[in-house]
Amino acid sequence: MVLALILATLATVGVFLYSKGVKEDALGGGAVVEVVVSKVDIPANTDLNQLIEDEEFALLQVPSDAVVEDAVTDISQLKGRRNSVFILEGEQIPLSRVEGGEVPGGVIGIPDGHQAITVALNAPRAVAGALAGGDNVTIYATFDDIDITLLQPDLAKAIKEAQKQQQATSTSAQNAQVEIPKFDATVVLVPEVEVLRVIRETQTSDVPGEAPPEEVEGVISVTLAFLPEEAQQFVFSLEQGDVYLSLLPPDQDGVDLDPLTVAQIIFPEKQK
Repeated sequence: MVLALILATLATVGVFLYSKGVKEDALGGGAVVEVVVSKVDIPANTDLNQLIEDEEFALLQVPSDAVVEDAVTDISQLKGRRNSVFILEGEQIPLSRVEGGEVPGGVIGIPDGHQAITVALNAPRAVAGALAGGDNVTIYATFDDIDITLLQPDLAKAIKEAQKQQQATSTSAQNAQVEIPKFDATVVLVPEVEVLRVIRETQTSDVPGEAPPEEVEGVISVTLAFLPEEAQQFVFSLEQGDVYLSLLPPDQDGVDLDPLTVAQIIFPEKQK
Protein backbone atom coordinates (compact mmCIF):
# COMPACT_ATOMS: atom_id res chain seq x y z
CA MET A 1 0.00 0.00 0.00
CA VAL A 2 2.89 2.33 0.79
CA LEU A 3 4.40 1.61 -2.62
CA ALA A 4 1.07 2.29 -4.35
CA LEU A 5 0.75 5.62 -2.51
CA ILE A 6 4.26 6.62 -3.54
CA LEU A 7 3.57 5.73 -7.19
CA ALA A 8 0.30 7.71 -7.17
CA THR A 9 2.08 10.74 -5.74
CA LEU A 10 4.79 10.53 -8.37
CA ALA A 11 2.17 10.26 -11.13
CA THR A 12 0.35 13.36 -9.85
CA VAL A 13 3.58 15.35 -9.73
CA GLY A 14 4.45 14.15 -13.22
CA VAL A 15 1.12 15.30 -14.65
CA PHE A 16 1.48 18.71 -12.97
CA LEU A 17 5.00 19.20 -14.31
CA TYR A 18 3.94 18.10 -17.77
CA SER A 19 0.96 20.51 -17.81
CA LYS A 20 3.14 23.34 -16.58
CA GLY A 21 5.69 22.58 -19.28
CA VAL A 22 3.06 22.60 -22.02
CA LYS A 23 1.77 25.98 -20.80
CA GLU A 24 5.28 27.43 -20.66
CA ASP A 25 6.04 26.11 -24.15
CA ALA A 26 2.86 27.69 -25.50
CA LEU A 27 3.68 31.05 -23.94
CA GLY A 28 7.37 30.77 -24.70
CA GLY A 29 6.84 30.50 -28.43
CA GLY A 30 6.61 34.30 -28.73
CA ALA A 31 5.73 37.51 -26.98
CA VAL A 32 3.03 37.38 -24.33
CA VAL A 33 0.33 40.03 -23.86
CA GLU A 34 -1.94 40.58 -20.88
CA VAL A 35 -5.59 41.08 -21.82
CA VAL A 36 -8.69 41.72 -19.72
CA VAL A 37 -11.29 38.97 -19.46
CA SER A 38 -14.48 38.67 -17.47
CA LYS A 39 -14.99 36.14 -14.71
CA VAL A 40 -18.73 36.01 -15.50
CA ASP A 41 -21.07 36.21 -18.47
CA ILE A 42 -22.10 39.84 -19.07
CA PRO A 43 -25.51 40.59 -20.64
CA ALA A 44 -25.67 43.43 -23.15
CA ASN A 45 -26.06 46.96 -21.79
CA THR A 46 -24.53 46.18 -18.40
CA ASP A 47 -22.97 48.92 -16.26
CA LEU A 48 -19.34 47.79 -16.27
CA ASN A 49 -18.46 50.06 -13.32
CA GLN A 50 -20.40 47.76 -11.02
CA LEU A 51 -18.52 44.70 -12.30
CA ILE A 52 -15.22 46.51 -11.78
CA GLU A 53 -16.20 47.26 -8.16
CA ASP A 54 -17.13 43.59 -7.71
CA GLU A 55 -13.71 42.58 -9.12
CA GLU A 56 -15.31 40.51 -11.87
CA PHE A 57 -12.49 41.21 -14.35
CA ALA A 58 -9.05 39.62 -14.46
CA LEU A 59 -5.85 39.80 -16.49
CA LEU A 60 -4.96 36.81 -18.67
CA GLN A 61 -1.65 36.16 -20.43
CA VAL A 62 -2.01 35.06 -24.05
CA PRO A 63 0.45 34.74 -26.95
CA SER A 64 0.59 37.95 -28.97
CA ASP A 65 -0.59 36.20 -32.11
CA ALA A 66 -3.77 35.11 -30.29
CA VAL A 67 -4.78 38.61 -29.15
CA VAL A 68 -7.97 39.83 -30.80
CA GLU A 69 -7.96 43.19 -32.57
CA ASP A 70 -8.25 46.19 -30.20
CA ALA A 71 -8.48 43.93 -27.14
CA VAL A 72 -8.93 45.65 -23.77
CA THR A 73 -5.61 45.37 -21.95
CA ASP A 74 -6.31 47.52 -18.90
CA ILE A 75 -9.38 47.46 -16.67
CA SER A 76 -9.41 51.28 -16.65
CA GLN A 77 -10.51 51.13 -20.30
CA LEU A 78 -13.86 49.74 -19.10
CA LYS A 79 -14.63 52.47 -16.56
CA GLY A 80 -17.75 54.52 -17.26
CA ARG A 81 -18.83 52.21 -20.08
CA ARG A 82 -21.51 49.70 -21.00
CA ASN A 83 -21.12 46.69 -23.28
CA SER A 84 -23.12 46.83 -26.50
CA VAL A 85 -23.27 43.04 -26.96
CA PHE A 86 -23.14 39.91 -24.78
CA ILE A 87 -19.68 39.07 -23.39
CA LEU A 88 -18.83 35.49 -22.45
CA GLU A 89 -16.90 34.48 -19.35
CA GLY A 90 -13.19 34.17 -20.11
CA GLU A 91 -13.25 35.67 -23.60
CA GLN A 92 -11.15 38.63 -24.71
CA ILE A 93 -13.05 41.94 -24.89
CA PRO A 94 -12.59 44.08 -28.02
CA LEU A 95 -13.06 47.81 -27.53
CA SER A 96 -15.84 47.65 -30.13
CA ARG A 97 -17.98 45.73 -27.63
CA VAL A 98 -18.17 48.54 -25.11
CA GLU A 99 -20.15 51.76 -25.42
CA GLY A 100 -18.62 54.24 -27.83
CA GLY A 101 -16.97 51.54 -29.93
CA GLU A 102 -17.40 51.15 -33.65
CA VAL A 103 -20.08 48.46 -33.84
CA PRO A 104 -22.79 47.86 -36.44
CA GLY A 105 -26.01 49.49 -35.28
CA GLY A 106 -24.29 51.64 -32.67
CA VAL A 107 -24.30 51.11 -28.93
CA ILE A 108 -27.80 49.61 -28.77
CA GLY A 109 -27.49 47.55 -31.96
CA ILE A 110 -30.05 49.22 -34.25
CA PRO A 111 -30.80 46.90 -37.20
CA ASP A 112 -29.73 48.09 -40.64
CA GLY A 113 -32.29 50.42 -42.22
CA HIS A 114 -34.10 51.03 -38.91
CA GLN A 115 -34.14 53.84 -36.37
CA ALA A 116 -34.64 53.76 -32.61
CA ILE A 117 -37.45 55.51 -30.73
CA THR A 118 -37.97 55.42 -26.97
CA VAL A 119 -41.47 55.60 -25.50
CA ALA A 120 -42.43 55.87 -21.82
CA LEU A 121 -45.52 53.79 -21.01
CA ASN A 122 -47.25 52.75 -17.82
CA ALA A 123 -47.04 49.09 -16.85
CA PRO A 124 -50.28 47.76 -18.43
CA ARG A 125 -49.37 49.26 -21.82
CA ALA A 126 -45.88 47.75 -21.74
CA VAL A 127 -46.65 44.15 -20.72
CA ALA A 128 -46.04 45.07 -17.04
CA GLY A 129 -42.35 45.46 -17.84
CA ALA A 130 -41.91 41.80 -18.87
CA LEU A 131 -39.70 42.92 -21.75
CA ALA A 132 -36.01 42.69 -22.53
CA GLY A 133 -33.69 43.62 -25.35
CA GLY A 134 -34.13 41.17 -28.23
CA ASP A 135 -37.86 40.60 -27.63
CA ASN A 136 -40.39 41.31 -30.37
CA VAL A 137 -43.69 43.08 -29.80
CA THR A 138 -46.82 43.94 -31.77
CA ILE A 139 -47.92 47.57 -31.50
CA TYR A 140 -51.63 48.40 -31.33
CA ALA A 141 -53.03 51.92 -31.64
CA THR A 142 -56.52 53.19 -30.77
CA PHE A 143 -58.01 56.38 -32.25
CA ASP A 144 -61.19 58.21 -31.23
CA ASP A 145 -63.95 59.66 -33.46
CA ILE A 146 -62.85 58.12 -36.73
CA ASP A 147 -65.01 58.95 -39.74
CA ILE A 148 -66.55 55.59 -40.67
CA THR A 149 -66.09 56.34 -44.37
CA LEU A 150 -62.33 56.18 -43.82
CA LEU A 151 -62.66 52.59 -42.61
CA GLN A 152 -65.40 51.60 -45.05
CA PRO A 153 -64.92 53.62 -48.27
CA ASP A 154 -68.06 52.10 -49.86
CA LEU A 155 -70.14 54.02 -47.33
CA ALA A 156 -68.89 57.37 -48.66
CA LYS A 157 -70.63 56.85 -51.98
CA ALA A 158 -73.85 55.69 -50.31
CA ILE A 159 -73.87 58.72 -47.99
CA LYS A 160 -73.40 61.12 -50.90
CA GLU A 161 -76.31 59.54 -52.73
CA ALA A 162 -78.50 59.84 -49.65
CA GLN A 163 -77.58 63.50 -49.30
CA LYS A 164 -78.54 64.21 -52.89
CA GLN A 165 -81.93 62.52 -52.43
CA GLN A 166 -82.67 64.47 -49.25
CA GLN A 167 -81.64 67.74 -50.88
CA ALA A 168 -84.08 67.04 -53.72
CA THR A 169 -87.00 66.39 -51.35
CA SER A 170 -86.24 68.74 -48.43
CA THR A 171 -87.09 72.43 -48.23
CA SER A 172 -84.44 73.10 -45.64
CA ALA A 173 -80.77 72.66 -46.34
CA GLN A 174 -80.33 71.85 -42.65
CA ASN A 175 -82.71 68.89 -42.97
CA ALA A 176 -80.81 67.73 -46.01
CA GLN A 177 -77.66 66.95 -44.06
CA VAL A 178 -76.90 63.30 -43.43
CA GLU A 179 -74.92 62.79 -40.27
CA ILE A 180 -71.82 60.71 -40.92
CA PRO A 181 -71.29 58.19 -38.10
CA LYS A 182 -68.00 58.16 -36.22
CA PHE A 183 -66.41 55.35 -34.28
CA ASP A 184 -63.37 54.56 -32.19
CA ALA A 185 -61.05 52.13 -33.91
CA THR A 186 -58.08 49.94 -32.94
CA VAL A 187 -55.48 48.99 -35.53
CA VAL A 188 -52.34 46.88 -35.66
CA LEU A 189 -49.90 49.71 -36.17
CA VAL A 190 -46.83 47.48 -36.65
CA PRO A 191 -47.13 43.68 -36.50
CA GLU A 192 -43.58 43.06 -35.31
CA VAL A 193 -41.01 45.41 -33.76
CA GLU A 194 -37.74 44.54 -32.02
CA VAL A 195 -37.14 45.76 -28.48
CA LEU A 196 -33.65 47.22 -28.14
CA ARG A 197 -33.58 48.37 -24.52
CA VAL A 198 -35.88 48.50 -21.47
CA ILE A 199 -35.52 50.78 -18.45
CA ARG A 200 -37.88 50.26 -15.53
CA GLU A 201 -38.46 53.34 -13.42
CA THR A 202 -40.05 52.94 -10.01
CA GLN A 203 -42.03 55.16 -7.70
CA THR A 204 -42.17 54.81 -3.94
CA SER A 205 -45.06 55.30 -1.58
CA ASP A 206 -43.67 57.20 1.41
CA VAL A 207 -46.30 58.49 3.84
CA PRO A 208 -45.01 59.86 7.19
CA GLY A 209 -45.97 57.70 10.13
CA GLU A 210 -46.76 54.61 8.07
CA ALA A 211 -44.83 51.44 7.40
CA PRO A 212 -41.58 51.61 5.36
CA PRO A 213 -42.07 52.78 1.75
CA GLU A 214 -43.57 50.20 -0.52
CA GLU A 215 -42.24 50.01 -4.07
CA VAL A 216 -44.87 50.21 -6.78
CA GLU A 217 -44.70 49.76 -10.52
CA GLY A 218 -43.84 52.97 -12.34
CA VAL A 219 -43.13 54.14 -15.86
CA ILE A 220 -41.37 51.78 -18.26
CA SER A 221 -39.17 53.23 -20.99
CA VAL A 222 -38.92 50.98 -24.04
CA THR A 223 -36.60 51.62 -26.98
CA LEU A 224 -37.90 50.10 -30.22
CA ALA A 225 -36.41 49.62 -33.71
CA PHE A 226 -38.63 50.95 -36.52
CA LEU A 227 -38.43 51.29 -40.26
CA PRO A 228 -38.68 55.01 -41.12
CA GLU A 229 -42.35 54.86 -42.21
CA GLU A 230 -43.22 52.83 -39.11
CA ALA A 231 -41.49 55.38 -36.91
CA GLN A 232 -43.57 58.16 -38.46
CA GLN A 233 -46.80 56.25 -37.86
CA PHE A 234 -45.76 55.45 -34.30
CA VAL A 235 -45.03 59.08 -33.41
CA PHE A 236 -48.37 60.17 -34.90
CA SER A 237 -50.18 57.49 -32.91
CA LEU A 238 -48.49 58.59 -29.68
CA GLU A 239 -49.62 62.17 -30.27
CA GLN A 240 -53.13 61.48 -31.54
CA GLY A 241 -54.15 58.17 -29.96
CA ASP A 242 -53.22 55.50 -27.44
CA VAL A 243 -50.71 52.68 -27.98
CA TYR A 244 -50.25 49.25 -26.39
CA LEU A 245 -47.41 46.75 -26.73
CA SER A 246 -48.13 43.03 -27.00
CA LEU A 247 -45.23 40.65 -26.35
CA LEU A 248 -44.71 37.94 -28.98
CA PRO A 249 -43.42 34.47 -28.02
CA PRO A 250 -39.88 33.66 -29.17
CA ASP A 251 -39.67 32.87 -32.91
CA GLN A 252 -43.32 33.81 -33.53
CA ASP A 253 -44.17 36.33 -36.23
CA GLY A 254 -46.53 39.22 -35.65
CA VAL A 255 -49.95 39.17 -37.34
CA ASP A 256 -51.47 42.08 -39.25
CA LEU A 257 -55.22 42.55 -38.72
CA ASP A 258 -57.96 44.72 -40.21
CA PRO A 259 -59.05 47.79 -38.18
CA LEU A 260 -61.51 46.93 -35.43
CA THR A 261 -64.57 49.03 -34.48
CA VAL A 262 -67.28 48.54 -31.88
CA ALA A 263 -69.69 47.38 -34.62
CA GLN A 264 -67.43 44.43 -35.38
CA ILE A 265 -67.48 43.42 -31.72
CA ILE A 266 -71.23 43.81 -31.16
CA PHE A 267 -72.32 42.42 -34.54
CA PRO A 268 -69.51 40.08 -35.62
CA GLU A 269 -71.80 38.03 -37.86
CA LYS A 270 -72.57 41.07 -40.02
CA GLN A 271 -68.91 41.64 -40.72
CA LYS A 272 -68.42 38.29 -42.47
